[in-house]
Amino acid sequence: MGKYKLINGFTLSNDKCMKKLEKYSEEGWYFKKYLVFFMLLEKGEKKKCKYRLLYEKKFDKEREEFYAANGWQVVRNSHFWQILRGESDAVELYTDAVSEKEMWKQRIKFNSILTAIFIIVGILFNFASIYINDDEFVDFIRGMVFGAGFTMVVITIYFCFKYQSLDKKSYNEK
Repeated sequence: MGKYKLINGFTLSNDKCMKKLEKYSEEGWYFKKYLVFFMLLEKGEKKKCKYRLLYEKKFDKEREEFYAANGWQVVRNSHFWQILRGESDAVELYTDAVSEKEMWKQRIKFNSILTAIFIIVGILFNFASIYINDDEFVDFIRGMVFGAGFTMVVITIYFCFKYQSLDKKSYNEK
């Protein structure tokens, strides 16, 4: 068996994604790297680990040391979110709803920019297809770009609903 395994990292719930990583750790596979919609896992010894997702914009060395002192190792530090791995007896983490809302807002903003880029490029390829008759390559690229743009619109709408549900969730908790 190989040293690395590539798994689908796309889930509609961050909790499901963390549970998936926990299941794989019991089989001896540990998170190594995040690759868009995939996760690279590395082979190790079988043991039960916990994974948690944090939403911290300013994650510095001091915070990393704090989590390490409580039994957590940072395995992914991205802008606005981090993945931490802890032993099964690690202290449970506290995450606040405000930080999670900010993370979703950043995702919406980033996806909106990508959506606009895909739509503008798609329109440009649409005009190009008018002037370049019977070019299958231009038609193919145009279809791919519009398809990606449509997909980004759907994902952005989903993120907006997710963001709105956090408002309702925090309102119901009061």
